[in-house]
Amino acid sequence: MNSRLLKIFETGFLGLIGFTLIAQQQKRFQCAAPYFSFISHSELQQFRLRFPSLYVLDKFQVEHLLSVIRNQTTQTKDFRLYSDRLIRLLMEKAISEHSKKLTPPEGSQNQTPAQEIQFENKQFCVVVMVRSGNAFLSEALKVLPGASVGFILVQEHPQTKDPQLIYCKFPEDIDQKQVILTDAMITTGGRISTAIKALQSNGVNQENIAAVNIVSCEKGLSKVLHQFPKVKVITAGVDYALNTIQDHRFPGVGDFGDRYFGTVDQ
Repeated sequence: MNSRLLKIFETGFLGLIGFTLIAQQQKRFQCAAPYFSFISHSELQQFRLRFPSLYVLDKFQVEHLLSVIRNQTTQTKDFRLYSDRLIRLLMEKAISEHSKKLTPPEGSQNQTPAQEIQFENKQFCVVVMVRSGNAFLSEALKVLPGASVGFILVQEHPQTKDPQLIYCKFPEDIDQKQVILTDAMITTGGRISTAIKALQSNGVNQENIAAVNIVSCEKGLSKVLHQFPKVKVITAGVDYALNTIQDHRFPGVGDFGDRYFGTVDQ
């Protein structure tokens, strides 16, 4: 009798644990939640040890901006404003991670001469992934007004769902450029990987590519950085997983293109 009661107790206890874990997992990824949680600081540090070419903006620098963007009730004008502010920070970070040079200053206010760090705008090319990547272009050209611009369109195949290169237009000398590749999110990693391959086929080296995005998914990042370990990925945050509810696969900012360009009712 005691052994039977013990077995019943063990079964019920394990079932309760399983139910609790499932409930926690569902709550963690609940689509209706206005915000989507990032991986923890310790998890992020471990992730960066595996992929040193990943750069994530400081949490305290961006958490307010991201909280507004992640809020489902944020209207288009505010979504666009806070996205632009965040994009500016991402672009500045992307530039800082590219090669730079020291030049003697033409004039110094101090008696001790100082070296000036300069970028040549012409050495950069901003490659926009249509269409959500278009949101980065305005802020990118404010930071790099002399940069050239390229465009690339990658879409899912309607049956296989595999990413397909539909269109690309790059400057003729893109193989000599430092490329900043813009897209709103890295989800499965398929779109960005296809874009990087297109750049490589035009002579661009991995180490000359910085992929800039608002938020990334851990799974998609792992895929991209395993395949292209020398590509720099710059993001404002890393989400745990894809959100597959209602067949929408994205981290927790919703459909960025629709929200930024105002093509969805709110």
